[in-house]
Amino acid sequence: MSSEGRGGRAATTRGALEAALRAGRRALQLVAADGMDSYLVNEERQLAVERLLLRFGEALKAVPEDVLNAVDPAQDWIGPRRFRDLAAHWYTEGLDHRLIWRALRNELPQATNAIERFLQADEPSD
Repeated sequence: MSSEGRGGRAATTRGALEAALRAGRRALQLVAADGMDSYLVNEERQLAVERLLLRFGEALKAVPEDVLNAVDPAQDWIGPRRFRDLAAHWYTEGLDHRLIWRALRNELPQATNAIERFLQADEPSD
């Protein structure tokens, strides 16, 4: 059974973390074989990554701050949530994909790994 409601929003905090993990992992999969140059010339991939990072940030917005701090107190959780707002409302020149590339390589792997560890440690026992 899905932890997401009919509108696509997670109904629980755990569901929101799972949604963030899915979006983050998918974004990382899309760029796994890329270097920065190949990523920067692939507009379709950039658009897909934008959408996935938007989903990642939106899912994190549904997670209470104390839970995010329990996931990893050293992780910057504000950045992905702000990216969501920026990406959703950026209308003129577009996003700087060099900055997105750095986030994909430096920050997103740490965030998704922290979420995965938290979810595994918090799995309900049978």
